[in-house]
Amino acid sequence: MTAGHEPRSAKTRSLWPREHGAYAQLGVPLLTALVLARPTTAALLLAAGACLAFLANEPLLVVLGHRGPRVKAEAGRQARVRLGVLAAGAIVCGGAGLALAPDHARLLCAVLAVPVLVLVAIAWRRAQHSLWGELVATIALPGASAPIAAASGVSLAIAGELWLAWSIGFAASVVAVHDVIGNRRGRTRATTVHAALLAALAAIVGVVAFVRPLQAPAVPLVALSAVVAILSPSPRKLRTIGVVLVVASLASSALVAVR
Repeated sequence: MTAGHEPRSAKTRSLWPREHGAYAQLGVPLLTALVLARPTTAALLLAAGACLAFLANEPLLVVLGHRGPRVKAEAGRQARVRLGVLAAGAIVCGGAGLALAPDHARLLCAVLAVPVLVLVAIAWRRAQHSLWGELVATIALPGASAPIAAASGVSLAIAGELWLAWSIGFAASVVAVHDVIGNRRGRTRATTVHAALLAALAAIVGVVAFVRPLQAPAVPLVALSAVVAILSPSPRKLRTIGVVLVVASLASSALVAVR
């Protein structure tokens, strides 16, 4: 067998999270939270803890055998080492950030713990890629930005409202993407209903954003999701749709930065 066709070994197997959309759901709101105000030490520590916990997800799934017995056999040792390092880092950074954070940031962390624990339970049952599993992720992942913003001096109300806006936007995108995946057999009654609901949601969010500018982050994501659901493209366009949704999330971030 030539060198160019050697099987992937445990040394070369990637242990980075494979859910690419999750990078945007965590990263864009988190970076936005850090630029809302001057980030404090507590905010930076909480951000580091959230990122390390996110990166620990893939090694954890490998260790639990959720990526299959072959992957566990090949990469299990490497995954255990990486999981230990990342989990320890997340605990140290998160704990130090909580100790330094103001009370309202700690309160938001306590609220965030609920969807995070639900997401862990869903992942344990290997249902994280179901529609409901990914909808819970759109609450848990952007939610990490709320205590980070609060730790930098943003009020509880503003941090919470931005969390809501991000979750609405990303939830709309998850529904649209799931409908595209289901388009292999053509449009169904469910996808038609989803398209109508997303179009209505886009109109509602647009109106609300005029009254509540903090809901502006939801506008690009919901509007684009409605367009995707209405056009009902082929699943072969998923990569392009994913890139466009990331661009929409960056546009949402810009709307927050210039508010």
